Amino acid sequence: MNSHLTVVIFAACIGASATILANMISFVMIGKINERASQGERISYLWWGTNVRRRFKQLYPGNRLVLLLDSCLVLMILSFILGVRFWGFG
Repeated sequence: MNSHLTVVIFAACIGASATILANMISFVMIGKINERASQGERISYLWWGTNVRRRFKQLYPGNRLVLLLDSCLVLMILSFILGVRFWGFG
């Protein structure tokens, strides 16, 4: 019983950390996009959508921030699955 709770807490901590890291990476990407974009094409730091990754990839092909963002997304999904598996069905 305690091992299940430990796994759930671990998964929640990893998922939350990956979420915060992904958000910070997105802010860095927005900053880099806004450096190259004109005044009318800039992305707001408060209201941004899913097009940040696509636009960043167009402006900076081969940059590793996209890979890091994708890795955070995979880590979030895996930690969610792990948490649900051991919390809901343990």
